[in-house]
Amino acid sequence: MEFFASAIDLIFADDSMARTALYRRQGRGNGQPVRIILRSPDALQQFNGGRFRQDAMFIDVRVIEVPELSKDDTFELLAEDGTLSEQIYELTGEPALDREQLIWQGEAADS
Repeated sequence: MEFFASAIDLIFADDSMARTALYRRQGRGNGQPVRIILRSPDALQQFNGGRFRQDAMFIDVRVIEVPELSKDDTFELLAEDGTLSEQIYELTGEPALDREQLIWQGEAADS
């Protein structure tokens, strides 16, 4: 498990993979700086015999940075110079832990 934790730490430290954001429980407070990975895979949905492409946004954050994560928590991206970018994502559902229980994965929407 220590090998996986070290690999995850390297991925989240890489600026080409992860970004710094302010985490706010339920969108309140000053915020805690954390590293997140934004994923936006295309999701194909089926409805009434048709297939539709749905935009989706997912946020990954390490459990060691955010031990408890829940719906309505927010992440505000920081610009490279450390200022707030005004881009806020709010978790829209209950997040889940990955198999190794090292990363929270949650679906998010622009707030």
